[in-house]
Amino acid sequence: MIDLKFLTDLSCSGTNLTLAEQLFDLLPDVQFFVKDREARYLVVNQTIADHAGIADKRDMIGRTCEEVFLNPGVTISRQDLQLIEKGGSVLNALEMCLSSSRQRKWCLSSKYTVQGVLAGDAALVGISRVLPATAERYQSYNVLSAFMNYLKENCGEPIFIMEVARQFDFSMDLLERLTRELFGVTPKQILTQLRMEKACLLLETTDMSVAEIVPVCGYIDHSAFSRQFKASTHYTPQQYRNAVAGQRR
Repeated sequence: MIDLKFLTDLSCSGTNLTLAEQLFDLLPDVQFFVKDREARYLVVNQTIADHAGIADKRDMIGRTCEEVFLNPGVTISRQDLQLIEKGGSVLNALEMCLSSSRQRKWCLSSKYTVQGVLAGDAALVGISRVLPATAERYQSYNVLSAFMNYLKENCGEPIFIMEVARQFDFSMDLLERLTRELFGVTPKQILTQLRMEKACLLLETTDMSVAEIVPVCGYIDHSAFSRQFKASTHYTPQQYRNAVAGQRR
């Protein structure tokens, strides 16, 4: 059993930083946090503070996600409290995050509940790995370029990954391995990301209703689209549109 007090004890090589903070501060594409049983931050690295638009990460300590971030913070805090109460973990959940400057970033997020004497004050430990934008990366990989182009151009249509893989002479095993190696996500997660990116863009730049956006993003069922959008972004579609519109005013 690992003693998790090293995450929260303020003593490491004579500094005021924990060992975990010093290590994760060296990873600019990884957001790291430790929360207590009330879902308040105990430890954060600089990347998550930068994402929140907070210059001094110490200003996040003792605050909840909803006190630091805008609309999605309420949802995230609620999810964290439920996870802390029930125990368990969340592994590699694909989520869209809005930075303080309203820049969209996609992350793979994992959270682990911890308990017992060895956990100290910590109740939840998590990391979110910021993914490189697929639009920037996939053109470099010739083996996947045709497949990725097809997904991007047709993400508004009903797509079955297995059929598309067969169309491009990929076995599902090979396709899964390549996308995980190059992007760190599954083919289905890539398709979901492209669809949610398209939905976000339409919410940002058009007056289309949510009902009009649903079929354009490859969904037949309105409720299925709304559930996926909320799961991916922590916003409802209308909350997202309001948040982005509010930033522009």
